[in-house]
Amino acid sequence: MAFLKQFSSIIFIIFLLNQSGFSQRNKESVLKKKYSPVQLQQDAELMKNVFLAMHPVIGIYNTRIHYNNLFDKFISELTDSLTEKQFRIKIKIIIDELHCGHTEALLSNQYYKEASKQKYNYSPYFFLPIKDKVYLIAALNKKKDTLIKKGAEIISINGVGVDSMLRYCKRFISTDGFNQTGKEHYVQLGFNSFYPSLFGRPDTFTVDYLSGKNVKRVKYPAINVKTIPQLPLAIRIDSSCKHYKRAKIHYNYLDDKNKTVYLKLDAFSRKRTNKAYRKIFREVKNNQTENLVLDLRNNGGGSLENSYKLLSYLLDTTQTQTLRTAIKTYPYKKYTSKPILFKLMRFGFGLISKKNTVNDTDNFVYTIKPKKKHHYNGKIYVLINGGSFSASCLVAAYLKANNKAVFIGEETSGAIEGCNAGITPFYNLPNTKIKIRVPAFRVANDVIPNITGHGIMPDYEIKYSILDILSRKDLEILKAKELIRKTKLQ
Repeated sequence: MAFLKQFSSIIFIIFLLNQSGFSQRNKESVLKKKYSPVQLQQDAELMKNVFLAMHPVIGIYNTRIHYNNLFDKFISELTDSLTEKQFRIKIKIIIDELHCGHTEALLSNQYYKEASKQKYNYSPYFFLPIKDKVYLIAALNKKKDTLIKKGAEIISINGVGVDSMLRYCKRFISTDGFNQTGKEHYVQLGFNSFYPSLFGRPDTFTVDYLSGKNVKRVKYPAINVKTIPQLPLAIRIDSSCKHYKRAKIHYNYLDDKNKTVYLKLDAFSRKRTNKAYRKIFREVKNNQTENLVLDLRNNGGGSLENSYKLLSYLLDTTQTQTLRTAIKTYPYKKYTSKPILFKLMRFGFGLISKKNTVNDTDNFVYTIKPKKKHHYNGKIYVLINGGSFSASCLVAAYLKANNKAVFIGEETSGAIEGCNAGITPFYNLPNTKIKIRVPAFRVANDVIPNITGHGIMPDYEIKYSILDILSRKDLEILKAKELIRKTKLQ
């Protein structure tokens, strides 16, 4: 009897394990799981409430009433069941109405985890948007002959015109204000991932392209991979550059006499920047360098403290910047984390700036003082593009407002009047677990009191052709050198 009991227990355990394994095998994939309209409306209601309670852009580019009505309409139209990805697409479109590049909607951790194990269909050829056109730029397999000549203009992909594709892709990219160059910049970088995600991943691709004045068509099979490599569009760093890797700074001289220094900031890092700036500007001072080419292209921002430090070497007069917030703590705390970081930031701003409160809004006014030691007094040429955002636009805005620099490139994706940042907590929506990033502070550039909705504009606009890109030309650097030569001749 004891043996039978033991045997029965073993059989029962095996049965449970089999049931568990069967349950696991048949567990619904988070990639395909659909959420009911009620669940989606609950998530959207929380997002609306959080935005209206704390988002600092409310009232900047549009009124509270406008956004209240916008979100109510959005919620009322959620009448069908949707997957997490489908819901995120709708959220991304509504978030773009905030005109804030720091606000984002990310898929849940579980979605990314499961998606990372999947392989997807991609085109084996890389396409490159330039403004409203698309060109073939490279093949994934460099050894294999391409069916389409490199540099050919693409008309349609799988029956969809590329102009329609580009317009739709841009709806999912948020920039500050009403900027378009930022949208064009990020679509250019991510187009080969964007369009298959939004327009489907077939086994076979059909592409119409221009060959001379004639439209030709090719068909080819998709490749099945986890990810595709990034396009080789990054600015080439000269091998002679000195590097401060932790500070994300590179610099070298563009002439034999050290009269023109090139300073490239990949980002405004929080590490080792004081040491890097001190060494660089001391060297520039000792060399009596006359020209500084400050490269802020593709610099997505970072540390405010770093940007203030750089400006202290470049500005001639004392300036202020104001960070303001209308909340004392995060609303709807159960859906976010680390509220202590926000309290610490408020406390820190209170120590390094002057605080004043107007109605319910706390204003932290930070003073940027020019450095006396190793201060740079020469000419400044700033390189900007649609990838210049956040802290890089802070620096550019103050140099622009003080007539301290010549700007070369294209409009920045960050607004000249400031942005919404400081600290950006994530809110986890209760049902889909989509993560919504919401800025807690309005970072106002006091030198630009009016709301423009636009970035820093170049004095010399640069436009790249497909031939310029294929030949890896750096038109902004070439323009800076040209202007420096002309100044010497005057």
